[in-house]
Amino acid sequence: MGELAALANAVVWALTGIVLKGVGKNVRSSHIVTSQALIGLAFLLVVSLVIGQIDDLAHLQLRSVLFLAGGALINTAGSLVFWLALSRTTVSSVYPTTQSIFIVVSMVSGWLFLDDSPQVGVIGGAALIIGGVILLNWRVKDDSPGATGRGHYAGILLPAVAAVLWAGGFLSTVVGLEETPPVAAATIRNLVPAILFVAVSILFPSTRITRVFRGNGIRLTVGAVLFAISALTFVLALAKASPGVVVVLINTSPMFAVILAVVILRERLSRFAIVGTALSMAGIFIVLGFR
Repeated sequence: MGELAALANAVVWALTGIVLKGVGKNVRSSHIVTSQALIGLAFLLVVSLVIGQIDDLAHLQLRSVLFLAGGALINTAGSLVFWLALSRTTVSSVYPTTQSIFIVVSMVSGWLFLDDSPQVGVIGGAALIIGGVILLNWRVKDDSPGATGRGHYAGILLPAVAAVLWAGGFLSTVVGLEETPPVAAATIRNLVPAILFVAVSILFPSTRITRVFRGNGIRLTVGAVLFAISALTFVLALAKASPGVVVVLINTSPMFAVILAVVILRERLSRFAIVGTALSMAGIFIVLGFR
């Protein structure tokens, strides 16, 4: 059950990026995360009510709430950076890069904070992942007039920052889930950013989602519901399977993202991107085998 939920999370997360890639240029990453927080919270509250678990929200342990809330804030920061990266480069570059770095950082974090020492296979898998990231962001030198020769920071730096933040949020969520039902945990994880962005929208009117909803409402709504489903499958996976297995399985999303980007968005992959994706995915599954 946990492994299936983790794979479902990977598919839904990849599809979320595909849906939101088509929003208008006036939509900022803050608008996307705001819609996810508000619409996602409403969706999860309805789910809690339908399955009869709404009362669980009133009986949570303070320690669990603090860890879940902290993880939610860190994840929100990571999501802001992630959507910023997605708005500046391709889905087939951002997803593999972010997820590949995320799994490496998670392994290192587990070693440092959870006394989970990495094995030789994990180190070998990490090396393949790093090589894949380099190839995914490889650009043929441009000698045309006006070319700057700069690296594409959106392809590596922004996804790396998002990955580090998500790894921190992951560790915090693992601790918070120890005494919390999955649906209640997912709701808390959406409640915190929802409160935050309501406050921000009051203080800074330019960030209000209503300013960009016209023309983007369907995509933002669908993306927010998919995000809520992703959040729910994530905590369900952690509740039913070991964190190590969940980390690796949710990181199969680059594979689904690349496939969906090619099929739906008609993105073209270079030879480097194809090899880089293969190396990254091979590294992820090697890490899984030696976890």
